[in-house]
Amino acid sequence: MSLRKLIVFLSLIIMGNCVSAQLYSDSTHYDWNPSVVGSGPVRGFEASYTGVTGFDVGSKSEIYGDGKAKIDYNRIFKTKLRFPILIKKNLKMAGSIEYSDEEIHFQNSENISYPFYRSLNDKNMKSLGGSLYLMTQWKRNRYFMLRFNAKLKGDYWKEHIGEVSKYTFLKMEVSPVIGWKVNKYKSWGVGLAFSYTFGDPLVFPIFAYNHTFADKWGVVAFLPAKIKLRYQPSELCFISAKTYLKGGSYSMHFDKQAQSEEMLNPDNPALSDFKTLEFRRSDVNFSLEIEKGITDWLWFSFEGGYRSNINFDVTNKNSTLSFSGSKFTNKDKIIDSYAKGGMFYNLTLFIVPSKSLLKKIGLE
Repeated sequence: MSLRKLIVFLSLIIMGNCVSAQLYSDSTHYDWNPSVVGSGPVRGFEASYTGVTGFDVGSKSEIYGDGKAKIDYNRIFKTKLRFPILIKKNLKMAGSIEYSDEEIHFQNSENISYPFYRSLNDKNMKSLGGSLYLMTQWKRNRYFMLRFNAKLKGDYWKEHIGEVSKYTFLKMEVSPVIGWKVNKYKSWGVGLAFSYTFGDPLVFPIFAYNHTFADKWGVVAFLPAKIKLRYQPSELCFISAKTYLKGGSYSMHFDKQAQSEEMLNPDNPALSDFKTLEFRRSDVNFSLEIEKGITDWLWFSFEGGYRSNINFDVTNKNSTLSFSGSKFTNKDKIIDSYAKGGMFYNLTLFIVPSKSLLKKIGLE
């Protein structure tokens, strides 16, 4: 072979390898979006009401002593709006804003003497904030997903709001995940979460899994927080069996006038600042949910099931975080409580950004 032919031959090999490498690295040719076929309706806007039936509570405290009572009802009203921010081939960003109001009412509240229950009774525990969702392609069918939310949680719409720091009620959570899209029916990922899912702020590993394994059946999991088995009997109907953790922390103001003088030691340093105490609670829920479309864009859902309590405590704000999953040091838990299980239900009306709806409002 002549030198000229050898140079041409080697050039073609090099060019071919470059083209192959370019095609291999051009990840836009691959399906990477973690959503799968049959995942169910996407909720653009929703308004919901949750009610929990009566249940018993009990508390122990070195400062307050012991207490027992029965909660008549626990209700939560919530609204949430999701919206797109940026949509590209290999990058998607979305956001949400939400507001909720929770109230607990005790049975025979006028006769309750335990200070924690008296202060908690009929208190409006509010949550106002938003979330940012980011999904980006990372080599072929691999993706990176990040969820960040920040909320103001507590009884901050009170006369004492000016007496505390504006950061007292701020709660933040973040969950980064690296995942793989196997095919249009299956995706999975692993990551970490800093969250109040267990009531206390903890860092723990997470495993995400979404799989439509049959024509009408599928499973979605975000362990250890949630797992759901779904069935789609028709185009506008989904039935799901769910198990999930639900937790949070409210910065609370426990009114001094609601505390009996003989049980309160004002010189105790653990109670020197009543406006930084936090009410932390978490539950594990077992439920069955039916989602039904009135039209392709207007849906409602009914969910009912059983709630088992994990955490129902009061702690001060200066707590030490543990990465091992253990709870905070005992000195920071001012009131250690338990709450018995009970039935709950949820009614939700939500809007799905379907093609027909987008066409009606001129966005498609």
